[in-house]
Amino acid sequence: MLRRKRRGLKPTISRRLALRDHKGQNIIALVNQFQLADLSNKQKVEILAEFLASTIHLHSHCNENLQNLIAEELEKLPDDVEDYNL
Repeated sequence: MLRRKRRGLKPTISRRLALRDHKGQNIIALVNQFQLADLSNKQKVEILAEFLASTIHLHSHCNENLQNLIAEELEKLPDDVEDYNL
């Protein structure tokens, strides 16, 4: 897995975001697989079961602590986001 250093973030939130990034990529891959034509019912069941497990896992880790860490990082940023090239 490719590790990306997130600038200016606390190590705790960086680790948590890295885990979510990995799980999110897995969910995207499963959605893409499910959209393939001519999947057998067995393949559909396997993809949907993995998708369900991944979404439950992701949801269980997106708790109040993570939300608070994200809010803290947002509060550190300037209010005027027009200074950024988005």
